[in-house]
Amino acid sequence: MGHIPKNNNVDSLLEQLSGHLVCVCGVEHTDCSIKHPESGERKPKFVIFYELTDIMSLIKTEGSLRGLTILCVLIGLLASSQAADCPKGEASSLKLQLNLLRNRFRHLCNQYSNLATNCSAPVIPCSQCPEGWLVVGDQCFLLTTDRDDYSNSTNKCAEIGAHLAILTTKEQHDAVEKEGKNIGGIYTYYWIGLTDIETEGDWIWVDNSKLRTPFWESPEPNNHLSGGPEGEDCAVVYSYTQLWYDVPCSFTYPRICQMDAILPQ
Repeated sequence: MGHIPKNNNVDSLLEQLSGHLVCVCGVEHTDCSIKHPESGERKPKFVIFYELTDIMSLIKTEGSLRGLTILCVLIGLLASSQAADCPKGEASSLKLQLNLLRNRFRHLCNQYSNLATNCSAPVIPCSQCPEGWLVVGDQCFLLTTDRDDYSNSTNKCAEIGAHLAILTTKEQHDAVEKEGKNIGGIYTYYWIGLTDIETEGDWIWVDNSKLRTPFWESPEPNNHLSGGPEGEDCAVVYSYTQLWYDVPCSFTYPRICQMDAILPQ
């Protein structure tokens, strides 16, 4: 896999990438391959990174639409070349590399946004969330006001294409605290996607990843039996203090749903 060489000729660059645009951005082209400059063979071209200065120059001189086209290409080149009958191992590898491209896009876009005002360039969003959701980095969060038990809350998040929140950073907790205070009301504890239902004391997130950065209030988690013989196998966050408590999964609380922020179209 290679890099796009620095190129001030926008039309030439778009021509090099045009074979991929139909697969990635929906641009009407008939061919998803490009011609190899030496052998003449037509095959997918993998391109990983494009220099930030070129992207900024492109957006500034040619308009944000064409610039966003190039950024869009960065996200999906690998996916566009994946054949329907490719081996599972290759598909997994391409998925991993696609995630790396998404992270690279966000990094470049954030760099661009930080510099845009000094370059008289248009500001572009680096990620988007549904209306009413919080944007924290590359994630979207929604604090609800209706109450339900842990199982039903899990299902309600899934119904809107999300999952119960996986809170791993101080930044995410800060956003939850701020939004919790904006919502107000008497219910300030929210379900998060963390349980030790399978094995007592082994706390697992809803994506099956292990808990590595806890925010428990001391002496939590204590699996207290005051709430019933089943103990306390699910977790809530107290939005005002950003701390967690283990509680019975049958209790009812509002919830925090989470989904990946989508890249701008």
